[in-house]
Amino acid sequence: MHEFSIVSQLVERVVEEARKRDAKRVIEVELEVGQLSFLNPEQMRFAYEVLSKGTILENSRLIINTIEAHIRCEVCGFDGKPDYADDASYHISAPLFLCPICGNPVEVLEGKGCIIKRVRLEL
Repeated sequence: MHEFSIVSQLVERVVEEARKRDAKRVIEVELEVGQLSFLNPEQMRFAYEVLSKGTILENSRLIINTIEAHIRCEVCGFDGKPDYADDASYHISAPLFLCPICGNPVEVLEGKGCIIKRVRLEL
């Protein structure tokens, strides 16, 4: 369950930034989570609720937007969505994505990260 460690880092970062701005409380945190990060939104929400208790984030709203995967093949020029099935092994090791047209390795352009898009504070 790497969601817990990811959300722990998120909470630490948002608390730090809120303190820098002398915020009274955090109202909302919006994330962009890539489809290929294999992070489970429900597990992230649970971890957020647990980890935000007793902090400036307590009772804030967590918004999670999923960013679809986008790949490009330098060999045949394919540009689009990867062809894959969610597999439990992807949660412990990164999958190797291959071009659905020619079978060569591809470059992942979008959909593998987890970023804080926006934080709303009460000042």
